[in-house]
Order: sequence, then C-alpha cells, then structure tokens
Amino acid sequence: MSRPAPEPSPRAGSRAAAKARTHENLLDAGLSVFADRGYGAASVEEIARRAGVSVGSVYAHFSSKENLFLALIERRADREFAAAEAELTEGFDAVLPALDRRLREEADSDHLALLGAEAWLYAVRSPEFGAGLAAHQVRVQQVLAGLVATERERRGVRWSLDDAEVAAVVNALYQGLVQQRRLHPESVTDDLFGRTLTALLRGLETPPP
Repeated sequence: MSRPAPEPSPRAGSRAAAKARTHENLLDAGLSVFADRGYGAASVEEIARRAGVSVGSVYAHFSSKENLFLALIERRADREFAAAEAELTEGFDAVLPALDRRLREEADSDHLALLGAEAWLYAVRSPEFGAGLAAHQVRVQQVLAGLVATERERRGVRWSLDDAEVAAVVNALYQGLVQQRRLHPESVTDDLFGRTLTALLRGLETPPP
C-alpha cells in the first residue's frame, strides 16, 4: 500500500511566499530603474538597492539584467491579456473604452512609455536580447490571434486577412499610436484607437461565399 504524499510544511509555504514577494519587488524596482536610467545605465546594484535585497538575490531570480527586463515585459503582457479576455466576454464594443484607456495610460506614463522604447532600442542593438524580445512578440501575436478569432466567430463573419495577420496589424496600430501620442498628444485623440479598430474590422469583412 503506497503512502500518501507528505503535505508541505507551513515553513515551506512561508518560504515560497517570501520568494514570490521578492520576485515582484525586484520587478517593481527594475521597472522604476529602467525608466529612470535607461537600459544601458541601469545597474543590477541599483535595482537590488531599491528592492531592499542583495545583488545575489537579483541573479538568483533572473540570472541577468536582460532576463529581468524581459520578465517585466512578460508580466505586463500577462496582465493586459488577462484583462482583455475578461472584458471580451461582454463583446467587442464593450471592450473598446478599456483599450483606449490603456493606450492613453501607456503613452502618458513615463515608466510605461520609456520601458517600451528601451525594449525596442536595446533589441535592435543586442542580437541576444532581440531574440528574447522576438520570442515574446511571437507569444503576443499568438494570444492576440486567439482573441481576434474569438471576435470573428462571435460576429459570424469572414475577414480578408487571416487571424494572425489581423493580430499583427492591431498590435502595430496600438504600438504606433502609443509612440505618436507620446510625441504629439493632440494628434491621437482619446478614442482614436477604438474608432480605428472598429473601422478596420468592419472593412475586413468579406461577403459570404
């Protein structure tokens, strides 16, 4: 007769919780330092100091500054996708105000806008980091394509582009409008992304066969 697996001790649970808190604190500190200093000038030492941990703890959690940077981007994407999936249950029209709000928040936020700019610039300069960011973008495109497919099926229509192509265009539109609003706020009105996305999807509809 096999013995039941031992239950984890309270101490083990406490250690896991402490590790998770340190992980999040390091990400928060990294976001602040990268935005304030830029990627190149940001140091692991300053990130550790702001998080209140040792430099060794930073490397224990992320192994490198590049991986911490990528983890920041992944965390933000995970939160955005979770919110989008929840909002889409009420239909596309209901999610548009939230999408417009998120675009404004990113463009108007020093930390978020600078983080995105730093990621792109460093990816161009560093092939290794660029490969990591490209892998992240592949995941982003896959998730977006799934959301696009859900909306297409909900509408019961066909589009002249496939789901992956629509996802690529939507992602590029969002990122481009963030950059444009950051440089010239008056040129990107508060609801421009939502209105453009509505027109885009309507224009992609094809007559039934």
